[in-house]
Amino acid sequence: MTGMARQREAFPHADACMRRLLAAASLSLACATAAAQSAPVIDPVTSPPAETRGVSAQAARDAVAAQVEQVAPAPVEQVPPAQPIPATADAVPVLPAEPASSPSASAAVTPRLRGVMFRVTPPAPALLPAEIEQAAVAPAGGEAAAVPVTSVPAAPPPRPSYLLGTIHFGTPEEQGIDYAQLEQLMGEAETFVNEANLDEAWKSEYDGYRWLPVETPLAGMIGKDAITQANALLPQVRPQDLQRMKPWSVLALLEARGESGGEATMDARLQRMASGAGKRLVHLETLEQQLQALDCVPASEHSMVLAERLRASWILRIDSAEAMAFYRGRNLDAWLASIDEMEGLGAQAKAIEQRSRHCLLEERNARWIGQLETLFQDGPCLVAVGAAHLPGASGLLAALRRDGYKIEAMPL
Repeated sequence: MTGMARQREAFPHADACMRRLLAAASLSLACATAAAQSAPVIDPVTSPPAETRGVSAQAARDAVAAQVEQVAPAPVEQVPPAQPIPATADAVPVLPAEPASSPSASAAVTPRLRGVMFRVTPPAPALLPAEIEQAAVAPAGGEAAAVPVTSVPAAPPPRPSYLLGTIHFGTPEEQGIDYAQLEQLMGEAETFVNEANLDEAWKSEYDGYRWLPVETPLAGMIGKDAITQANALLPQVRPQDLQRMKPWSVLALLEARGESGGEATMDARLQRMASGAGKRLVHLETLEQQLQALDCVPASEHSMVLAERLRASWILRIDSAEAMAFYRGRNLDAWLASIDEMEGLGAQAKAIEQRSRHCLLEERNARWIGQLETLFQDGPCLVAVGAAHLPGASGLLAALRRDGYKIEAMPL
């Protein structure tokens, strides 16, 4: 169930030699030139054609159209925004900032918004104590004036920023993403923010996060039948490399239809776009922090999840089709609900996946929210993080609403 989060983190960091490793290790990382000798090699001749790597966009939409339609968004009160919204063909649902209340009560009554792009407006800044004192100053030798002698100039209205949920696999046509519109929004921003620097150099000390010890091959953890099935599903990965990959890495590749990411991913394109436009780049975490989240569950335990997934590999294909259909339908709440079902896993494997999800989503969201609110207050900025980080009671959208931010779903 944490597959989408794993996929989002597993692919972006790669240069030419690491892209070959990504296809085998499902790890998006930048590598040093010296790492090329140990990187798995993908044979383009033996790699399956695009149509056999997974389910097409049309098939994905057909496969889960009924499920997407069943999760209709709750009615959202239309509130005139404080700032004019750029002219679009679609109506934009607006959710006003919530008054201070308990997180549990807020989550229970918050209407759902459909979208992957959200306009985020900070609450109006409060007066500083010195400004309050200045406004209440009294004439010399007299009592406090009924009307302040010195008026404090009103603070300028806060400038909105944008928060985009990304998906790492698929084409722009499958995703329904208009990069021309994203480029226009990038032009309005002063800062581009993403999870980690996709150009950060790979260090040899990071190898332990992705590779198993030589004396502990993957087949010994999941069994001969499971490793045979994994080799059949991932023919572009050399068998000797598959034996060294940690379970989270194999799961990420399986859940991504066998696609290896690289420079064509949404995340890589956005960072290049921002760099080309001369935007200030800010990253929410380091590459090692990202790897630690991916590898937080011991391989000996995570192998149980991989073995059960391989025994019912058809569920992985359905999950990938559902993910793309929900993303294209801009229904992140339904996508999260589908992930949470963890279909095909037993009780013990579900508990392991829940721990993995806590590391990948909840803990990182809690670590990011303070940074993001500071960036939004300094705005305007464009933030791009994995779409799975946005919905739900522990998601970034709910945290921002609880802190008084106005969230508006934008057409994209």
